[in-house]
Amino acid sequence: MNVVEIESLKKSFEGRKVLENTFMTVQKGDIYGFLGPNGSGKTTTLRILLGILHPDGGRVNVMGLDPSMEGDRLRQRVNVLPESHGFYGWMWAEDYLRFFGQLYGLNLSAADCRMHMEQVGLDSADHRPIRTFSRGMKQRLGMARALVNDPEVLFLDEPTNGLDPKGRSEIHDLLLHLNREKGMTVVISTHILDDVERLCNRIGILYNANIQYEGPLFGASSRKAIRYRFRVAGEDRILGQRNLPGITVQEGTGNWFSCIIEDMKPEEAIKSLVQRGIPVTEAIQMGSGLEAMYLTYTGGERRP
Repeated sequence: MNVVEIESLKKSFEGRKVLENTFMTVQKGDIYGFLGPNGSGKTTTLRILLGILHPDGGRVNVMGLDPSMEGDRLRQRVNVLPESHGFYGWMWAEDYLRFFGQLYGLNLSAADCRMHMEQVGLDSADHRPIRTFSRGMKQRLGMARALVNDPEVLFLDEPTNGLDPKGRSEIHDLLLHLNREKGMTVVISTHILDDVERLCNRIGILYNANIQYEGPLFGASSRKAIRYRFRVAGEDRILGQRNLPGITVQEGTGNWFSCIIEDMKPEEAIKSLVQRGIPVTEAIQMGSGLEAMYLTYTGGERRP
């Protein structure tokens, strides 16, 4: 069952196309990693999925609802942790959670608030204004706020931003628990590829206004995909080579080109290239797993 479906989605701002004929599918029970360079349209897509922005065209369906037409109903069943939360600094954490609970028609008790705070690693006995919280504490409080209505689908924008390694690990464990024990579907937009490798079973890579890849973590967990840069004696000899068995060739610069090697040893790949008349004179390993995959589908842009 699909809980998120996007078909032919279009969105422009002042004539600039941000999304163009974009497709996306999130299945029930997924932890879905949403990747793409800064400015690629990830936040715009999330806002459309939540009914905050209206698309210029296409079809959007979340939990069987059209966010543009049924946003109020939808937001009772989902929740979101935005990258920029916005906190009322004069409030205490318990008051803050109780206030947001009321927006969902919930009358949270003190015990409910303590449970949500302790669930994300906040000290429920720490009674002081939010303005005195560290960045990591505010991030945890934002996560607690996103869970007040026990959502069926949870959208997270940089959920571990500002957390130390211990805090990141605790949030990882929490998300895995919510997914496995409660069946919560999670969509994560993040810059931290390690988070995606640890948590996600499926990913979508957004680039040039469209999803360039959507599916399982191809090569990310097994580490079978390796990205190499090769120097060759003549640039013209590589330009016509595409779709070699086990080798995905990318565009080159000068005498250098990059490729993804799958399910073969690097020396076997070099031998294969040489046999095809491509004299490789130097090889440098650039990365493996999800990083290599991400760079393949975003034209070499390093940061998601």
